[in-house]
Amino acid sequence: MTEIKLISLCLENFKCHRHLRLDFNGRNTEISGDNASGKTSVFDAFMWVLFSKSSTGIGDKNFEVKPLDKDGNVIDHDALTSVEVVLEINGEKLTLLRTYREKWETRRGSSETVFTGNTSEYYIDGVPVKHNAFQDKVNELVSEDTFRMLTNTTHFAWDIPWQERRAVLFKVAGVMDDAQILATCEGFAPLVESMGKLSLEDYKKKLLTEKKKFVGAKTEIPARISECQKTIKDIQDLDFAGAQAEVEVLNAKKEAISAQIVALEHSSEADKKALEIREAELELSTLESENRAYRTSQSSGLLNVQNLKMDLSDLRKRLDRKQHELANEQAYIDGLNKSITQYRDRWISVNGETFIGGNCPTCGQNLPSVQLQTAKAQFENDKQKRLADILQTANSYKESKAQAEERLAGHQEEIGQLEAGIRQKEQDIAAAEASLVEIVDMADYAQRKSDIQARIDKLNDELYEINHSVSGLKMRLRQEMSEINGQIGVKMGIISTQNMLEYSRKRIEELREDAKNSAECLEAIEKMLFLMDEYSRYKTRFVEDSINGLFRIARFRLFREQANGGVEDRCDVAYDGVVYENLNNGMKINLGIDIINTLSQAYGVRVPLFVDNAESVTQLEKCGSQIIRLVVCEKDKGLRVSYENS
Repeated sequence: MTEIKLISLCLENFKCHRHLRLDFNGRNTEISGDNASGKTSVFDAFMWVLFSKSSTGIGDKNFEVKPLDKDGNVIDHDALTSVEVVLEINGEKLTLLRTYREKWETRRGSSETVFTGNTSEYYIDGVPVKHNAFQDKVNELVSEDTFRMLTNTTHFAWDIPWQERRAVLFKVAGVMDDAQILATCEGFAPLVESMGKLSLEDYKKKLLTEKKKFVGAKTEIPARISECQKTIKDIQDLDFAGAQAEVEVLNAKKEAISAQIVALEHSSEADKKALEIREAELELSTLESENRAYRTSQSSGLLNVQNLKMDLSDLRKRLDRKQHELANEQAYIDGLNKSITQYRDRWISVNGETFIGGNCPTCGQNLPSVQLQTAKAQFENDKQKRLADILQTANSYKESKAQAEERLAGHQEEIGQLEAGIRQKEQDIAAAEASLVEIVDMADYAQRKSDIQARIDKLNDELYEINHSVSGLKMRLRQEMSEINGQIGVKMGIISTQNMLEYSRKRIEELREDAKNSAECLEAIEKMLFLMDEYSRYKTRFVEDSINGLFRIARFRLFREQANGGVEDRCDVAYDGVVYENLNNGMKINLGIDIINTLSQAYGVRVPLFVDNAESVTQLEKCGSQIIRLVVCEKDKGLRVSYENS
């Protein structure tokens, strides 16, 4: 047996408690106080730290744990909520702590903090852990479902569905399942064979569903047969061949009328008049566009001052850049002119050079005539080469200068244009700022618009007359078409019943066979349902005694006889023949303790037991678990804690 006892519980900013520490030390404890003094909050805190839910099973999303003001608003959004519980498990202590705080963040681009949710931190014996590890540790001790059954006197008897309560009792009592109980009586062998692998409950659901279907069929089939016979009587003498021939004649008439309607809808006179209307409407639209442009031109000086000023600023910036480019270009040209002058002087110097003869570099004598001519030719060639190089370089400078001068002229031209644009823009701004002219329509706009509109109205009247005369004829033709469609519909209705005649005759035979099969199946189902009712009575006596024998005062009614003779599965909790909901609070508490005693023994674990509204019972049922009694006491405005034998 695992013994879990509550040693201490410490609450910080939890519900109505700013700070509360309770030292239980594993003893039975009584916590008394007036209504709304925070007794149940102690139980809530205990369950919240273990399972993140209130004592009634409400989860974090719908369970407000922070202290609230009288209007239901959180008192302190920065406060840290925490609950620490110290448990003793078979003599060894375990400390569990959960904290809870709000998250407030500053969004990008904003200085305002906004609430983004809540966050929790978990600790086991002072060591921070993830939530899953924390919950796994708690579940190692006891699961949440089991814990709630063993810590709350009303949970098992009232809070859970009766089907779950019944399943727990059967498991605790070690009651044999239906298959085992059925095997104890040979009379239920046909039922066992028919069930197959289905459970008794599922098989009963299946049988009742099938029974409903077959009972319905048994009731409906005679009416369906009668309906089919009436259908046959009504349509067997109809002339199907004659109706088909009449349909073909009527379809031919319908096609002829349709051709006449198409011809009328493509009347050339109406199309011509519609074209004239569209042309006049286009003329009116053009006039209105011209007038809007005229009015806009009057308002541009008032509307576009800011745009003009922005344009002026842009022009001035462009002028500054262009003047800077002009200065750089002029400096570049000045440099080129200097280089060209230098190369011109060099060319003149080289061109003025003459051959002055030569001496032998070895003996110093004048060179012979042949060698002298060679030296002179070589001198002239070298001179011409140097002149050509100078000229080529000078020409490249001149070409660069020409390009630079061309760019310079372009810059000057652009500067002139920009300066003119600036002057014009300044004039435009002055004019726009000074302009307060009233906006008016074009001089002849009203008269021209009136004339065009009158022409459109006249053309529309003429088109109406044309369409009206045509529409009358089309209406008569469509009426005739509608009458023919009605006649065709009547004849097609007759033709369609031919298949219905054959279907109705065949359907009568099928329905008679279905009625026979339904009766046989219904008889077999009733036999199985009878065996199930017999088994329920047999099981009632078999099970109830074994389960009720496990409890001292609590009794469980697991079956109830129905008015139709059947047995209904139940799991009602009772004491001395009185069902749980009709008992007083004191007896409900003692029944809950009796149940918890048995379940604790069955599950092999005892947990601290909280008894709310404990003032309603004078003598508690004996219990092996640690008991924390929550008692309403008007004179105790705050919480008063007392311990057993203290």
